Amino acid sequence: MKSIFMILSCLALAASSGCASGRIHERSYLRAAAVSGADNSSVTFSFYDEGVISAQGEDIDSARSCAELKNGRPIFTGYTDLLIVDGTKCCKLLEHMLNNWKVSPSCMVVYSSDGVKLLDEYSAEQLRGMAEQSVKKGISPECDVITVLGKLCTGQCAEVTELNSDGTAGSRIIY
Repeated sequence: MKSIFMILSCLALAASSGCASGRIHERSYLRAAAVSGADNSSVTFSFYDEGVISAQGEDIDSARSCAELKNGRPIFTGYTDLLIVDGTKCCKLLEHMLNNWKVSPSCMVVYSSDGVKLLDEYSAEQLRGMAEQSVKKGISPECDVITVLGKLCTGQCAEVTELNSDGTAGSRIIY
């Protein structure tokens, strides 16, 4: 009787663990996102082991849904390394990304006037490295999403790394 109970307990535990073969391949893992447009309605996604997808919608969530349709699988945002913003309405955007999309607290926020072009010309890994080097060299301040959001909520603006398509970096005030 004890062995039957033990076997049933092990089966129940295995069934509830959610570790089924192939599940990791059912999602696309977001590495970087460039957000722009009125109401942040245009988004370009760069994934860890896939290409780049651009999508538009009424807002950022509908743009994400459109990208999921184009990609054929759901997008997991928990490992996002880099958010490229155009500098306007950033407080609400970053708050939404952190609370709803659950981006990593260490996710860097950078400015670019043309984030789509940056993601076309450079990999997300290169862009993240450029931003980190800018911070290390003192060109720009720490710009993880928590720090930037804290500054935006208390002071209405924040300074972040500015990445340019020619490979240079600087700093920029966002709102």
